Amino acid sequence: MGNSHPPERRTRVDLIVTAVIVVLVVVGALVVWAMSDARQTDLQTAATAPPTPAAAEESPRALTPVWTARSAATKIPQLTAASVITADGGTVTAHDPATGASRWSYSRADDLCAALAAWPGGADKVLAVYRNSRGCSEVTGLRGDTGLRSGSRTSDADDDVTLSYDGDYVVSAGGTRLETWGTNLVRGIEYGRSALVNPGKTPGRTNCHLYSAVPGGSRVGIVERCDGDLGYRLTVIGTDQDSDERIIQWGTTMLTSTSHGPAPAIIGGSNQAFAVYDGGVDDTGEATRPSGPRIRVYSPQAEPVSAHSVAGDVALPTSTAPIVDSGVITVWTGTGTVVLDGTSTVPMYQIPGTVGPGSVMAGELLLPMPGRISVRQLSDGREVRTIRVDRGGYDTDGTHPVAVRVLGRWVVEQRGPVIAALS
Repeated sequence: MGNSHPPERRTRVDLIVTAVIVVLVVVGALVVWAMSDARQTDLQTAATAPPTPAAAEESPRALTPVWTARSAATKIPQLTAASVITADGGTVTAHDPATGASRWSYSRADDLCAALAAWPGGADKVLAVYRNSRGCSEVTGLRGDTGLRSGSRTSDADDDVTLSYDGDYVVSAGGTRLETWGTNLVRGIEYGRSALVNPGKTPGRTNCHLYSAVPGGSRVGIVERCDGDLGYRLTVIGTDQDSDERIIQWGTTMLTSTSHGPAPAIIGGSNQAFAVYDGGVDDTGEATRPSGPRIRVYSPQAEPVSAHSVAGDVALPTSTAPIVDSGVITVWTGTGTVVLDGTSTVPMYQIPGTVGPGSVMAGELLLPMPGRISVRQLSDGREVRTIRVDRGGYDTDGTHPVAVRVLGRWVVEQRGPVIAALS
């Protein structure tokens, strides 16, 4: 027989150490689970993709309220190819436009900073941006049709961000930095605070405050003010880095020579031009400067092209946002809506007395007015008819913004923190 060894005897100390290790492992697992997405999120997906509603063949003669839902994290209605998106608290929900019923939803314990529906004719995604200790840094991509997760990213961010989209890129911009994302949520560039830690990779300006930014083609237009600037400037950069991983600056120019008044706001961009709303407070040094608010058009190299006087407030209202639809951009100035050509960004006409930006339905422009929607010819803004809309007194004084968008035969309004669907 071979040699045999007696079994090892475990001492009391061994048993205590083993028990402590087991407890620590269990506690650690519970902590990881409690902090993980699986614990902090709730995803209710759709079993099948809903059909995309057909475009309306004519604009409505009358509208009936269908449903409402809260959406405090959006400024204008967010629409996928087939659903209306709301974002409130920590929850993003896709609604059936006909009934308001939830098709899918995504919730997190964190609060939403913003939400955006993008690429409805292609990737069809909803981007939900959440706030944590690093600012608005947690981004989750969701499929617009079913709500299934479709990418995520995290990075340093400001405490508040604004999302904008031009068909190709999404821009997430805060007060000190911005990023661009493609459909896969891979970052194209980061601009702003990164200049301090990436010398040689970004333009040489430092301590810049970013006031507004929008994408246009393969470029981003930014209104900012940096160290040494007496006034506000317009800067145009590329949405992607060059082969040496540097930010491409296409041009920069001073918009004003002082900063006593509110910053101008960039309101539209394309691969041919960028448009800036200037409230007209600060001197620009131009000998033939018009008085009052105007929209100033710049080339993709930030070179001045033209200026157009408009009626509006000194500062563009921040409670709503421009709407890009069917080749036009509609911008609410606080006293009326200016309609810009979506390619040249040159104003086509302006309609006084509106309460927000509008959209195109069956070739006609729908603009919100107190107690009604004005239906107008898209080419020249001539009113065709009006549609009575009871908003429960929300727009009685004409100062509360209402943003109008269209999905199939439904008209969708954003009224402050509430989304309302009409049919």
